[in-house]
This record gives sequence, C-alpha cells and structure tokens, in this order.
Amino acid sequence: MNIATLKVHGDPEGLADVRDGLPSEPHGDWQKGDVTPAGRARIDSGFYVAIGTEQNPTELLKQIRFYLNECQARGIHFERADVAAELRISFPCEAGAATAPLDLSLADMGMLVEMGINLSITA
Repeated sequence: MNIATLKVHGDPEGLADVRDGLPSEPHGDWQKGDVTPAGRARIDSGFYVAIGTEQNPTELLKQIRFYLNECQARGIHFERADVAAELRISFPCEAGAATAPLDLSLADMGMLVEMGINLSITA
C-alpha cells in the first residue's frame, strides 16, 4: 500500500501553532530528547500526520493535493524559522516488481515550494 505522511518538527511553540490549524490530528509525536529507534536522542520535537493510503499512485496524489490545499486554505505554511516539514511518500514493492509512476506536476512541486515542504520519496 502506498502511503503519504507529513513529518513536522521544530520548536514546541511553532509546532503547537501548526498543529492547531491542521485538517486532521497527528498520529504520532515525539519530544526533544526522546530516544529514536536507532538509539540517538532527538534534537527537536515533532509529529507525523497521515495524509493518505492508496494502492493507486494517482489516487494517492489526489489525497495529497486535497490535504495540502486544505492546509493552504487554513493559512498553514512551513516556511518559517521555527518549524520544518517533509512530505514522505512511500511505495513498498517486492523485489523485481514494477511500480506505477508517481507523476508530480509543476503545480504540485510549486505548491510544495510555496508551502515550504521538503519531499522524500522511497520505494
């Protein structure tokens, strides 16, 4: 199943400001100093927001666009000094299996830049 998640991290005050306006509740969070699964101490606080889960990449893109448009409509942006955001898109696949393409348009990329969101795509 293809998954899109928004990772947001930074100072607690900025995170609280962003969190209050999100269209959905975060599904996981951490605090500065918490130990990561790799055994390191986290350098800042943060949270994850599940944006969408879909087998079809085109449908997943629709969910991502809808969520980010809703964030924009609520005045949420991440190009601020106290908060950073990363859109994580994951395409789990079996070895040797073909995967469907994820076609991000210039408008999609422009929206990410405008909102201050980094992009990470993994397979």
